[in-house]
Amino acid sequence: MAAKEKLEAVLNVALRVPSIMLLDVLYRWDVSSFFQQIQRSSLSNNPLFQYKYLALNMHYVGYILSVVLLTLPRQHLVQLYLYFLTALLLYAGHQISRDYVRSELESAYEGPMYLEPLSMNRFTTALIGQLVVCTLCSCVMKTKQIWLFSAHMLPLLARLCLVPLETIVIINKFAMIFTGLEVLYFLGSNLLVPYNLAKSAYRELVQVVEVYGLLALGMSLWNQLVVPVLFMVFWLVLFALQIYSYFSTRDQPASRERLLFLFLTSIAECCSTPYSLLGLVFTVSFVALGVLTLCKFYLQGYRAFMNDPAMNR
Repeated sequence: MAAKEKLEAVLNVALRVPSIMLLDVLYRWDVSSFFQQIQRSSLSNNPLFQYKYLALNMHYVGYILSVVLLTLPRQHLVQLYLYFLTALLLYAGHQISRDYVRSELESAYEGPMYLEPLSMNRFTTALIGQLVVCTLCSCVMKTKQIWLFSAHMLPLLARLCLVPLETIVIINKFAMIFTGLEVLYFLGSNLLVPYNLAKSAYRELVQVVEVYGLLALGMSLWNQLVVPVLFMVFWLVLFALQIYSYFSTRDQPASRERLLFLFLTSIAECCSTPYSLLGLVFTVSFVALGVLTLCKFYLQGYRAFMNDPAMNR
């Protein structure tokens, strides 16, 4: 049971980190200056410039969606990631099918596959890939109706039945359209889910505020979102990406002085937004807590942790 609780705590933090990263990216991206550059470059006929105000509104919608993802309950957040994973798997199935059809068109071989080893290898590879995609989608969505995710296998079945290659291209487009219609049907059938979630969340917030007050509500959200750990993990991810981007662009090893300069520069680069600065604050606080714990252990041993009040932290 303890392992399950620890796993849930890790998921509660890990699944919310992308929402803070999205907030950080939206803060860095200045939409107005982006379209001003397009206008100065005499590209007013650019389709992007015509959708300027739509992009500005979508920028603010991105903020709202990021905050919603940040405060979404863990169960719904896990379900949302599973839906996103299913969409990625369906896209992978589409790519496998498209690559297979393209390779068949390039080979221009329409005879039986067992007479052509290369054609048989392509068919076997694509079939295994599609079966893996269908199985994973069925497991993620927790359904036994695997045929819902097997539309991209139609070109393979058509090739097995010696259908002409031009017809296989049409069948592949039909499979893509059918999968898109399935996705649209799923989105349409769950169109009111965000509204119902927002309505129930508003009702619960009102009840908590009326009974316990705003302070209790803030403390409850603070504990549920694990804000210090969440922002610390977010900042450590930014710092790791900064270090990785530096070493990935260099071929020769850096000196000791260069490593110290890189360490300080990376810390400075990870403080350019309020979110990253807040992440550094919590990271420093945890480092200070670790140093304090080591000092207490060095001075008093295990006795220092017997009567350690949590409020002293």
